[in-house]
Amino acid sequence: MIKLLTSISQKIWQKKIYQYIFFALASLITILLMGYYFGTFDQAIHIPDLKKFSNPSLYPNDKFLEIRNYHYSFFWFFFIPFYRIGMLEIVMFITHFFATFITFWAIWKLAKTLFNSPIAPFLAVIAFIFPHLGFAGFPIFEFSLLNRTFVLPFLLIAINLYLNKKTVYAFLILGLMYNLHVISVNFLLAMFIFDSLLRIREIGIKNFIKQLFTFLLFASPVLIWKFSNSHVDVGLDRSWFYTINNSLLAHLFTYATTNILINFTILNGIATIFIFFLTLPIKKTDKDIIIRNFIFTSIIILIVQVIAGTWLPLTIIIQSQIIRVGLFINFFAYLYFASYIANLISSAKIQVNKIYLLITALIFSISPLIALISLLIHKRVDNDFAIRINKYLIIITFLITLIILNQINIWKPGINIGPIKDDNYYVQMWAKNNTPKDTIFITPPALWWFYSLEWRVISERSTVSTLSEVLEGAFFPSYISYWQPRFEEVAPGALTQFSQNALKNIEITKKAYNTLTEKDILRISDKYGAKYFVSEKPNQYKFPVTYQNNVFTVYLLSK
Repeated sequence: MIKLLTSISQKIWQKKIYQYIFFALASLITILLMGYYFGTFDQAIHIPDLKKFSNPSLYPNDKFLEIRNYHYSFFWFFFIPFYRIGMLEIVMFITHFFATFITFWAIWKLAKTLFNSPIAPFLAVIAFIFPHLGFAGFPIFEFSLLNRTFVLPFLLIAINLYLNKKTVYAFLILGLMYNLHVISVNFLLAMFIFDSLLRIREIGIKNFIKQLFTFLLFASPVLIWKFSNSHVDVGLDRSWFYTINNSLLAHLFTYATTNILINFTILNGIATIFIFFLTLPIKKTDKDIIIRNFIFTSIIILIVQVIAGTWLPLTIIIQSQIIRVGLFINFFAYLYFASYIANLISSAKIQVNKIYLLITALIFSISPLIALISLLIHKRVDNDFAIRINKYLIIITFLITLIILNQINIWKPGINIGPIKDDNYYVQMWAKNNTPKDTIFITPPALWWFYSLEWRVISERSTVSTLSEVLEGAFFPSYISYWQPRFEEVAPGALTQFSQNALKNIEITKKAYNTLTEKDILRISDKYGAKYFVSEKPNQYKFPVTYQNNVFTVYLLSK
């Protein structure tokens, strides 16, 4: 088995055509495993924004869509022509596949630069086919096209250039990518600056200034947009922070909570830090030292997040969602883990079963805690039977985890190039095809999740309020004060019951919506100009029915 692994990695190392086939297969398997969805999760925000930019007549007087002007990214503008000619969905899927392919290529190149070993890049690519959840629970690859997933491979390319002392080009790429996803680039920019300052005598002040100037020059389009439109908010708004943290986003801001799932993701994130330092070579190259400096930068950023999330929620820190830097810690941890195994294989100094254990942990550890435990077993345990048992336990745990994640609707593989044609889709299509563009609906506010379409995505119609609007409210504190009373109308009492548990809060919101009486519905209709009310069966009301399917009923609200 080890000989086969070595042989395959050598052949891929030697021929580019094999590398491209390898990356294509890795991309295909990853997308099949993770799934692909259109119009769900974060796209519930981006798709309506894209449509509004393309056709300003949509969603008239919907304040939620006005926020798009403060979403500083040019990424979605590139898809407007394809939306207009009816090719948005297929082009987005092709772009997603391209981004996945380029990410694997960038992983390979970076591993090659760092380790110069045929086995390490091969193992790294294999490892990242499978999800590994660090801080905030984000994997390297996601199930839909987002600006952050598109930017990622180019950031890895920038790291590779930086390691190869082509720093001006590295900062140039950061500047270009800043126009597409500010948050992701901020992390790498901080790493580059921190490392450069530590090595300022080697780099030179003139070169450092040149690097920063290059970044600012190529980032200038989005910087001009930002600073001509709004200022940097360094204020403190505890009420806003409490609302967004308590509703859907506690995993981004909270380090200690009664939510077991959030605590588990924090432990996973901490495990990635330990994995990195346990697999970092004793004899470090200059490149290893640079990556170590990147990890130190990330740890400092996480400490800032602890302070902000626990005691001092400064708006600019909360808006930046800096816990996402954990994605890079996760990435470097598994990259060095792959190299560690490659070195063990090359040295041929340990039991083969220990190598199999580590490879199994590298690939199948959805939780980095499992990878960390496997590393410790490898270092401390010599019993062959115990090592074999742990290897099989990792695979069993992997399968059980997938089953559990599937049951709670967090993992749902399947390729959906367009929106899923379910009852949610059809009720939205009815609204789109049978009502004027300025029609306002009262809709179930919890109609959103990883794999569920939010109301505005397909219907292209406004709604009084939804829970998912909190996702944007996290960037715009002033919007929460507008959203809160509207949400309270459609989900009375829900906000006071929220408890940093997104899954539970969604159920609370559903139940609160179902408590609305006909009198409540008419009052909301009069207050916000809503003409239709959408309910989920089996709830029934005495209003005239205009449309229904297996799940939803649409009522006309006549005065």
